[in-house]
Amino acid sequence: MAGFLGFFDYSKPGPGIPKNAPPKARLIVFFEIFFRKFWNLVKINMLFSIFNIPSVFAMFLALMFFFPNIINNQTSGFIEKIVFGIAILCIPLITVGPAQSGFTYILRNYAREEHAFIWSDFKEHALKNLRQSLIVCLIDFIIVVLIGFTINFYMSFDRSNTLMAFASGIVILAFIVFLMMHLYIYPIMVTFKLKLRQIYKNAFLFSLIKFIPNFLILLLCFVIIYASFYFYVIGFMLLPFITFSFIGLITNFYSYGKLKKYMIDKVDNESSIEIRNPN
Repeated sequence: MAGFLGFFDYSKPGPGIPKNAPPKARLIVFFEIFFRKFWNLVKINMLFSIFNIPSVFAMFLALMFFFPNIINNQTSGFIEKIVFGIAILCIPLITVGPAQSGFTYILRNYAREEHAFIWSDFKEHALKNLRQSLIVCLIDFIIVVLIGFTINFYMSFDRSNTLMAFASGIVILAFIVFLMMHLYIYPIMVTFKLKLRQIYKNAFLFSLIKFIPNFLILLLCFVIIYASFYFYVIGFMLLPFITFSFIGLITNFYSYGKLKKYMIDKVDNESSIEIRNPN
Protein backbone atom coordinates (compact mmCIF):
# COMPACT_ATOMS: atom_id res chain seq x y z
CA MET A 1 0.00 0.00 0.00
CA ALA A 2 1.47 3.30 -1.06
CA GLY A 3 2.04 5.89 1.61
CA PHE A 4 1.10 5.23 5.20
CA LEU A 5 -2.50 4.02 5.73
CA GLY A 6 -3.38 5.76 2.52
CA PHE A 7 -1.80 9.05 3.55
CA PHE A 8 1.28 10.66 1.93
CA ASP A 9 0.55 8.73 -1.29
CA TYR A 10 1.87 10.90 -4.12
CA SER A 11 2.09 8.12 -6.70
CA LYS A 12 -1.46 8.73 -7.96
CA PRO A 13 -1.92 11.39 -10.64
CA GLY A 14 -3.55 14.54 -9.39
CA PRO A 15 -5.95 16.90 -11.15
CA GLY A 16 -3.08 18.94 -12.56
CA ILE A 17 -2.39 22.65 -12.39
CA PRO A 18 -4.19 25.15 -14.65
CA LYS A 19 -1.88 26.98 -17.03
CA ASN A 20 -2.96 30.41 -15.81
CA ALA A 21 -2.88 29.51 -12.12
CA PRO A 22 -1.02 32.10 -9.99
CA PRO A 23 2.27 30.95 -8.47
CA LYS A 24 1.95 29.43 -5.02
CA ALA A 25 3.34 31.15 -1.97
CA ARG A 26 6.87 29.97 -1.14
CA LEU A 27 5.77 28.73 2.28
CA ILE A 28 3.11 26.53 0.71
CA VAL A 29 5.62 25.15 -1.79
CA PHE A 30 8.03 24.36 1.03
CA PHE A 31 5.50 22.31 2.98
CA GLU A 32 4.33 20.56 -0.18
CA ILE A 33 7.93 19.47 -0.79
CA PHE A 34 8.36 18.50 2.86
CA PHE A 35 5.31 16.22 2.96
CA ARG A 36 5.87 14.83 -0.53
CA LYS A 37 9.50 13.96 0.25
CA PHE A 38 9.03 13.15 3.93
CA TRP A 39 10.18 9.53 3.82
CA ASN A 40 13.10 10.43 1.58
CA LEU A 41 14.07 13.13 4.07
CA VAL A 42 14.10 10.49 6.80
CA LYS A 43 16.41 8.30 4.68
CA ILE A 44 18.69 11.23 3.88
CA ASN A 45 18.82 12.22 7.55
CA MET A 46 19.83 8.69 8.56
CA LEU A 47 22.51 8.58 5.85
CA PHE A 48 23.81 12.00 6.85
CA SER A 49 23.86 11.03 10.52
CA ILE A 50 25.94 7.92 9.85
CA PHE A 51 28.58 9.87 7.90
CA ASN A 52 28.63 12.61 10.53
CA ILE A 53 29.24 10.51 13.61
CA PRO A 54 32.74 12.13 13.80
CA SER A 55 31.12 15.61 13.80
CA VAL A 56 28.69 14.73 16.57
CA PHE A 57 31.50 13.20 18.62
CA ALA A 58 33.69 16.28 18.04
CA MET A 59 30.80 18.55 19.06
CA PHE A 60 30.44 16.81 22.42
CA LEU A 61 34.19 16.95 22.98
CA ALA A 62 34.13 20.69 22.22
CA LEU A 63 31.26 21.24 24.66
CA MET A 64 33.14 19.29 27.34
CA PHE A 65 36.27 21.37 26.76
CA PHE A 66 34.86 24.87 26.27
CA PHE A 67 31.68 24.62 28.37
CA PRO A 68 32.28 21.96 31.07
CA ASN A 69 29.59 23.45 33.32
CA ILE A 70 26.96 22.64 30.71
CA ILE A 71 28.02 19.02 30.41
CA ASN A 72 28.12 18.75 34.22
CA ASN A 73 24.65 20.36 34.38
CA GLN A 74 25.86 23.21 36.58
CA THR A 75 24.19 25.99 34.61
CA SER A 76 20.60 27.08 34.26
CA GLY A 77 18.45 25.10 31.88
CA PHE A 78 18.00 28.09 29.57
CA ILE A 79 21.71 28.72 29.03
CA GLU A 80 22.33 25.01 28.70
CA LYS A 81 19.73 24.67 25.93
CA ILE A 82 20.97 27.82 24.16
CA VAL A 83 24.55 26.54 23.86
CA PHE A 84 23.44 23.00 23.07
CA GLY A 85 21.01 24.27 20.40
CA ILE A 86 23.73 26.31 18.72
CA ALA A 87 26.03 23.28 18.74
CA ILE A 88 23.37 21.10 17.10
CA LEU A 89 22.65 23.86 14.57
CA CYS A 90 26.31 23.85 13.54
CA ILE A 91 26.20 20.17 12.53
CA PRO A 92 24.05 20.54 9.37
CA LEU A 93 25.90 23.76 8.48
CA ILE A 94 29.51 23.07 9.51
CA THR A 95 30.21 19.38 9.21
CA VAL A 96 32.17 16.63 7.45
CA GLY A 97 32.72 18.19 4.03
CA PRO A 98 32.06 15.43 1.46
CA ALA A 99 28.94 14.23 3.33
CA GLN A 100 27.69 17.80 3.42
CA SER A 101 28.20 18.12 -0.35
CA GLY A 102 26.10 15.04 -1.13
CA PHE A 103 23.50 16.03 1.46
CA THR A 104 23.26 19.56 0.06
CA TYR A 105 22.98 18.40 -3.57
CA ILE A 106 19.93 16.25 -2.81
CA LEU A 107 18.20 18.93 -0.73
CA ARG A 108 19.09 21.58 -3.30
CA ASN A 109 17.31 19.47 -5.93
CA TYR A 110 14.29 19.06 -3.69
CA ALA A 111 14.27 22.83 -3.12
CA ARG A 112 13.94 23.40 -6.87
CA GLU A 113 11.46 20.51 -7.13
CA GLU A 114 13.74 18.17 -9.04
CA HIS A 115 14.40 14.48 -8.55
CA ALA A 116 17.51 13.10 -6.86
CA PHE A 117 18.63 9.53 -6.20
CA ILE A 118 19.42 9.30 -2.51
CA TRP A 119 22.49 7.05 -2.47
CA SER A 120 23.92 7.44 -5.98
CA ASP A 121 23.62 11.25 -6.06
CA PHE A 122 24.88 11.52 -2.49
CA LYS A 123 27.94 9.44 -3.36
CA GLU A 124 28.55 11.09 -6.75
CA HIS A 125 28.53 14.66 -5.45
CA ALA A 126 30.42 13.82 -2.27
CA LEU A 127 33.22 12.52 -4.50
CA LYS A 128 32.86 15.25 -7.15
CA ASN A 129 33.37 17.96 -4.52
CA LEU A 130 35.81 15.95 -2.41
CA ARG A 131 38.80 18.29 -2.57
CA GLN A 132 36.94 21.55 -2.04
CA SER A 133 34.67 20.15 0.67
CA LEU A 134 37.62 18.72 2.61
CA ILE A 135 39.37 22.10 2.52
CA VAL A 136 36.18 23.82 3.70
CA CYS A 137 35.90 21.22 6.48
CA LEU A 138 39.47 21.93 7.58
CA ILE A 139 38.90 25.70 7.54
CA ASP A 140 35.70 25.22 9.55
CA PHE A 141 37.52 23.14 12.14
CA ILE A 142 40.27 25.73 12.57
CA ILE A 143 37.84 28.66 12.82
CA VAL A 144 35.49 26.91 15.25
CA VAL A 145 38.42 25.98 17.52
CA LEU A 146 39.76 29.56 17.39
CA ILE A 147 36.32 31.03 18.13
CA GLY A 148 35.83 28.56 20.98
CA PHE A 149 39.17 29.48 22.54
CA THR A 150 38.46 33.19 22.07
CA ILE A 151 34.99 33.10 23.64
CA ASN A 152 36.29 30.95 26.50
CA PHE A 153 39.12 33.47 27.02
CA TYR A 154 36.78 36.48 27.13
CA MET A 155 34.35 34.71 29.48
CA SER A 156 37.16 34.30 32.01
CA PHE A 157 37.30 38.08 32.52
CA ASP A 158 35.03 40.25 34.61
CA ARG A 159 31.88 40.91 32.58
CA SER A 160 31.88 44.53 33.72
CA ASN A 161 35.04 45.08 31.68
CA THR A 162 33.74 47.18 28.77
CA LEU A 163 36.64 46.44 26.47
CA MET A 164 36.32 42.68 26.92
CA ALA A 165 32.55 42.85 26.48
CA PHE A 166 33.03 44.75 23.22
CA ALA A 167 35.67 42.28 22.02
CA SER A 168 33.46 39.28 22.82
CA GLY A 169 30.60 40.97 20.96
CA ILE A 170 32.80 41.31 17.87
CA VAL A 171 33.73 37.62 18.06
CA ILE A 172 30.08 36.59 18.38
CA LEU A 173 29.14 38.78 15.42
CA ALA A 174 31.95 37.21 13.37
CA PHE A 175 30.66 33.75 14.30
CA ILE A 176 27.15 34.71 13.17
CA VAL A 177 28.51 35.89 9.81
CA PHE A 178 30.50 32.65 9.61
CA LEU A 179 27.29 30.64 10.10
CA MET A 180 25.50 32.79 7.50
CA MET A 181 28.21 32.05 4.96
CA HIS A 182 27.48 28.36 5.41
CA LEU A 183 23.94 28.92 4.23
CA TYR A 184 25.56 29.48 0.80
CA ILE A 185 28.98 27.77 0.68
CA TYR A 186 27.82 24.24 -0.10
CA PRO A 187 24.81 25.24 -2.28
CA ILE A 188 27.20 27.34 -4.39
CA MET A 189 29.72 24.50 -4.46
CA VAL A 190 27.24 21.91 -5.80
CA THR A 191 25.53 24.34 -8.23
CA PHE A 192 28.44 26.18 -9.85
CA LYS A 193 31.92 25.27 -10.98
CA LEU A 194 33.90 27.90 -9.09
CA LYS A 195 37.24 28.15 -7.37
CA LEU A 196 37.14 27.96 -3.59
CA ARG A 197 38.13 31.61 -3.30
CA GLN A 198 35.13 32.58 -5.45
CA ILE A 199 32.82 30.37 -3.39
CA TYR A 200 33.89 32.08 -0.17
CA LYS A 201 33.70 35.52 -1.74
CA ASN A 202 30.12 35.00 -2.95
CA ALA A 203 29.08 33.40 0.34
CA PHE A 204 30.54 36.34 2.27
CA LEU A 205 28.74 38.86 0.06
CA PHE A 206 25.44 37.03 0.49
CA SER A 207 25.97 36.91 4.26
CA LEU A 208 26.34 40.71 4.40
CA ILE A 209 23.84 41.78 1.73
CA LYS A 210 21.10 39.54 3.12
CA PHE A 211 22.14 39.87 6.76
CA ILE A 212 18.65 40.30 8.25
CA PRO A 213 16.88 37.47 6.36
CA ASN A 214 19.94 35.25 6.89
CA PHE A 215 19.78 35.95 10.61
CA LEU A 216 16.05 35.21 10.69
CA ILE A 217 16.60 31.86 8.94
CA LEU A 218 19.32 30.94 11.44
CA LEU A 219 17.06 32.04 14.27
CA LEU A 220 14.20 29.92 12.90
CA CYS A 221 16.46 26.87 12.68
CA PHE A 222 17.70 27.47 16.20
CA VAL A 223 14.14 27.80 17.55
CA ILE A 224 13.20 24.50 15.89
CA ILE A 225 16.20 22.75 17.46
CA TYR A 226 15.62 24.43 20.84
CA ALA A 227 11.97 23.35 20.81
CA SER A 228 12.82 19.77 19.83
CA PHE A 229 15.37 19.54 22.66
CA TYR A 230 13.12 21.17 25.24
CA PHE A 231 12.71 17.58 26.32
CA TYR A 232 16.05 15.93 25.60
CA VAL A 233 14.55 12.49 25.05
CA ILE A 234 12.39 13.78 22.19
CA GLY A 235 15.27 15.77 20.73
CA PHE A 236 17.63 12.80 20.66
CA MET A 237 14.89 10.60 19.16
CA LEU A 238 14.27 13.07 16.30
CA LEU A 239 17.94 13.89 15.65
CA PRO A 240 18.97 10.79 13.64
CA PHE A 241 15.67 10.63 11.69
CA ILE A 242 14.46 14.08 10.65
CA THR A 243 16.13 17.04 12.42
CA PHE A 244 19.14 17.43 10.11
CA SER A 245 17.21 17.02 6.85
CA PHE A 246 14.41 19.35 8.03
CA ILE A 247 16.92 22.08 8.91
CA GLY A 248 18.83 21.34 5.69
CA LEU A 249 15.66 21.63 3.58
CA ILE A 250 14.87 24.99 5.19
CA THR A 251 18.34 26.41 4.57
CA ASN A 252 18.60 25.06 1.01
CA PHE A 253 15.10 26.17 0.09
CA TYR A 254 16.00 29.64 1.30
CA SER A 255 19.53 29.88 -0.10
CA TYR A 256 18.68 28.43 -3.52
CA GLY A 257 16.05 31.15 -3.98
CA LYS A 258 18.78 33.74 -3.44
CA LEU A 259 21.24 31.96 -5.74
CA LYS A 260 18.63 31.72 -8.46
CA LYS A 261 17.72 35.39 -8.22
CA TYR A 262 21.20 36.88 -7.96
CA MET A 263 23.41 34.37 -9.77
CA ILE A 264 21.60 31.83 -11.95
CA ASP A 265 19.11 34.25 -13.51
CA LYS A 266 21.93 36.68 -14.29
CA VAL A 267 24.16 34.14 -15.99
CA ASP A 268 23.93 34.21 -19.77
CA ASN A 269 25.50 31.92 -22.36
CA GLU A 270 28.70 33.97 -22.50
CA SER A 271 29.28 33.97 -18.73
CA SER A 272 32.47 32.49 -17.37
CA ILE A 273 30.49 30.63 -14.69
CA GLU A 274 29.67 27.07 -15.68
CA ILE A 275 26.48 25.74 -14.09
CA ARG A 276 26.80 22.06 -13.33
CA ASN A 277 24.35 19.62 -14.84
CA PRO A 278 22.09 18.50 -11.96
CA ASN A 279 21.28 15.18 -13.64
